[in-house]
Amino acid sequence: MLKPPKDNIILRTLDFLHSHIIIVIIVVVVLISGISVIIMANSDSTTTSDTTSSGTSDSKYVTSNTVYIPMHRISSLNPLSSKDDDTYYITQMIYSSLFELDSDLNIKKDLVSSYTTHSGSVSIKLKNADFSDGSSLTAEDVIYTVREIKSIGSKSPYYVYANKIDSVTGSGNSVTVSFKSSKDAALDNLTFPIVSSSDYSKDSGYKPMGSGQYKYSSYDKKSYLKLVPNEDYYGDTAKNKINFKLLRYYSKAMSFVTTDAITGYVSTSNTAKSDAEDKNLKCAEIKSNEGEYLGFNFKNSVLSQKNIRKAIAYAVDTKSLVKDNYGGDAITTDTIFYPGFLGTKNKGDQYKYDQSKAVKMLKSAGYADSDDDGILEDSKGKELSLTLIVNSNDNSRADAAATIGEELTNIGIKINLKKIGWSAYKSAIKSGDFDLVVGGFSFDKSYNLRDLFDKGNDLNYSNSVVVSAVDKLETTLTADEQKSAYEDLRKELVDDIPYYCLCYKEYSFITVSRFTSDVKPTFFDHYRGISTWQWKKTVTPDKASDTYEDSN
Repeated sequence: MLKPPKDNIILRTLDFLHSHIIIVIIVVVVLISGISVIIMANSDSTTTSDTTSSGTSDSKYVTSNTVYIPMHRISSLNPLSSKDDDTYYITQMIYSSLFELDSDLNIKKDLVSSYTTHSGSVSIKLKNADFSDGSSLTAEDVIYTVREIKSIGSKSPYYVYANKIDSVTGSGNSVTVSFKSSKDAALDNLTFPIVSSSDYSKDSGYKPMGSGQYKYSSYDKKSYLKLVPNEDYYGDTAKNKINFKLLRYYSKAMSFVTTDAITGYVSTSNTAKSDAEDKNLKCAEIKSNEGEYLGFNFKNSVLSQKNIRKAIAYAVDTKSLVKDNYGGDAITTDTIFYPGFLGTKNKGDQYKYDQSKAVKMLKSAGYADSDDDGILEDSKGKELSLTLIVNSNDNSRADAAATIGEELTNIGIKINLKKIGWSAYKSAIKSGDFDLVVGGFSFDKSYNLRDLFDKGNDLNYSNSVVVSAVDKLETTLTADEQKSAYEDLRKELVDDIPYYCLCYKEYSFITVSRFTSDVKPTFFDHYRGISTWQWKKTVTPDKASDTYEDSN
């Protein structure tokens, strides 16, 4: 067979390339992109392998040096003015504050080296801390930060704290903060981020620069935000990097965790725990700041009697409510304060379900079913009838109210259950047109519960002992003094039972299955302990996460 001349082969090859030039370019680009992704992935991770008992390789995993977290679209990264939840949590990693709170809401020193408290003021010695640009953090930055928050006003998430401050003075590493009132001198009010007086800008496009464990690296408003360790941090330097991925549909975040595209995140959904278990993901429960309660209107002469309130509490099965009405994602607690507040032991429901005891207490109060119709009457023959209201917009709460209504009916109380819309609900509370209410509350990390007990509270409750004790918690007490004050308050709240706490909801910390961390997030700090997060992803060439991980 004759072979074609070499020059003909070359000509035909060139002719083929010319006519298919676009296809060739695409192939080359894809190959280069693929190689780039592999290089980037390898530079960001370490490959390990699990072996079976026989010593043979079972599967391989990559230890990633980057943590991937889902993120909503935000309006600004400005720590002092942004109202975005994500900005609030993210900037806690970039900035330090004078004080911080631990997982039990105890006050801890952050930028503070030492301090002394006086009547309505606190004198502070700052640590030798630097901002991520290498400049020193001084008293001038603290003074400037407070002034800026006040100038922003109520639009700042930290205004509620700074507005309680009368003045800040000092120089170098010495600062004195004076509060407007000694009743508002709690150190919890000094937990806002300290910005640099020479760098900060109110501009919405401001690139955050703080003294926290991480620093800003880059940000694409449509795609991602990257943080890297702050080498100038005064504490332990973080080892991992953080990539926030902006998700168009945040509700799909769990699906990204299943593909190793997302490392973990905190979910407030009441179905997150069960969904995570179905997908074989790790899930850790986190105490939230959302409490559910049964409240008593103290204008009602019947409910103003302590033993009647206690009888009603004994008739309510909070354990079943948690399971059946709140999906099991809640815990019972001894008061309406945060479970385990200030490191105290949460003793759980102090009026455990006991309908027999409830009936006996009502009989001791002079009630009996004299006509055998199932409804208790007082000595004058008046039925024990109460109106229970609930906001119908909250399905779990409305269902819980219905269950409570049935339980109270079982002990002889006639219940008129009113499931009403938000406007009607607020109107009824304001006018006092109710006897019982199933409601909820959500407090910030300072846990100032004065509004629940001060004059004009929703339940018309008045107790000077409780008011004084709550006020005491908002003064400049040491951690031990604050805990002791709360112990006294707790006894009074359990005994007087103005609010019967049904439960506190729990959030879920969802992560990949091969994940470890020394510290759990909290409801007010979703990325607490993130520098200790370690995780491994499965090495599978066809996984979308391989591309996702390094596409940013």
